[in-house]
Amino acid sequence: MAIISFSDFSDVNAIAAAFAHDGVVILRGFAPADQVAAIRAEAMRQLELRLPPLELEAELGYPGAPKSGDEQGGSTIRRLRGMATRDPVFMDWAGQASVLQLIGQLLGCAEITLTQAHHNSLMTKQPSFSSDTLWHRDVRYWRFARPELVSSWLALGDESPANGGLGFIPGSHLAAFPEDAFDEREFLLPTHPAAVSWVEKAQFPTLSAGDVVLFDARTFHAASRNSTTQTKYSLVFSYHASDNLPQSGSRSASLPGISWSIER
Repeated sequence: MAIISFSDFSDVNAIAAAFAHDGVVILRGFAPADQVAAIRAEAMRQLELRLPPLELEAELGYPGAPKSGDEQGGSTIRRLRGMATRDPVFMDWAGQASVLQLIGQLLGCAEITLTQAHHNSLMTKQPSFSSDTLWHRDVRYWRFARPELVSSWLALGDESPANGGLGFIPGSHLAAFPEDAFDEREFLLPTHPAAVSWVEKAQFPTLSAGDVVLFDARTFHAASRNSTTQTKYSLVFSYHASDNLPQSGSRSASLPGISWSIER
């Protein structure tokens, strides 16, 4: 069964029910074309500036990445961090009422905080120097009082398995796995007996510019390299209930969150 997509966003209860069941939903055409164009244009400007904080493919060292910054492609940007405060166009999207209303429904709260310490990024997949991101949950390195966080992934162009589009394992946000089902970096081992049946359920949806994927921080997701000739760009922010505090001293607490109150 395919990940449930919505093109009518008025039935928030249906969206919330699908999200609770699968840990992921797709909102088709959620962001209008003019807004996507403005976000993408500023994103391209920010990439040209190459201002920190940013992360290079070579720094992370995932499969397929350049081995070092000195190699060909070693300066390839994997993601620009700190997007919410780089330009008002990004903050406007992050705090857009239609986005926050849905996030609030999924989290069951009226006080919402965007974490600046995680995601808060422009993600790129370059044709020649992108890497494989193996099956993982974001909560492997996020530290909050509760694991309930929601990420909003905005496609700034076409996304598919061919250009490294995200894949998800629906329902995996509710699954439990033994410790030996993970490698030393907490990636799920797809051949582990406890993981095989789950990985077989994986789906790699095709997205168009303006589509938004909402996914639970506990939902397993992965992405391959970009085998096309065009770079893929996506903007991702993550949110939590404002009373779901990051653990003191953790990376999750390293930057202040940005909070909003919404009407429910």
